[in-house]
Amino acid sequence: MKGTGGCISGEKVCGLMIKRLILILAAITPFNRLRIFLYRMLPGYLISYDSRIGCFNYLDVIVCEIDRGHIGHLNLIRCRKLRMAPGSRLVKQNHIKNPNQVVIGENSIIGTRNRFVGTREGLTPFKEHENITVGHDTVITVGHLFDLSDTITIGNNVTFGGRGTEVWTHGFDIKHVKVQAPVKISSDVYVGSGCIFIQGLEISAGVSIGAGTVVGKSITEPGFYVSSHLQRKCDSADYSKSDKVITHKNARFIRK
Repeated sequence: MKGTGGCISGEKVCGLMIKRLILILAAITPFNRLRIFLYRMLPGYLISYDSRIGCFNYLDVIVCEIDRGHIGHLNLIRCRKLRMAPGSRLVKQNHIKNPNQVVIGENSIIGTRNRFVGTREGLTPFKEHENITVGHDTVITVGHLFDLSDTITIGNNVTFGGRGTEVWTHGFDIKHVKVQAPVKISSDVYVGSGCIFIQGLEISAGVSIGAGTVVGKSITEPGFYVSSHLQRKCDSADYSKSDKVITHKNARFIRK
């Protein structure tokens, strides 16, 4: 039995190495159409020939569907599922690591050096919720961070301006329980530079959020919002005794 297990493990490692070599070969191939051909024929990605895939990307996914999309150069993309609609663009030096699913809608642009970070396999019981969906005509500019411990939904015609905004879908209580919940941003929203969103929020349509704002609760009405001072809201959270807490890999999780 040990020999059989070792053989299976060895075959798996060998398969991963072969796939990585194929992906590196495709990344350094000099012609766009040939790159797409290699992605279609070898790992079986569904990429239309009228898409554009730049050089020196590491595109490691299980399901890949790109229809007339554009990926620039030097992007690291490692997730289970990637779907890009017509006219969508992932420009350059973006870092997409370990989420479950990434969906980018029509004519949406993800600019430069943005990070979309999920958890490594086996670390969470909620892996299927590590998704980001971006609607159509949305722009995410430079250097923003999206924590994909849970789902982030971004609507249509949303702008993440400037740089350095962080969207968090998890935190911890005072007893080390990981607390996570989705974040939903509706359509026609502007987010200024350097904002911070915490887990479990919903942002109404027609909202403009000023630079440097800490968004600590849902926004239910259109308007312009800023934060300028620190306020005590309530007692510190302690979920350790809740019957909804799940113990996984010697760590504790709760999803609200």
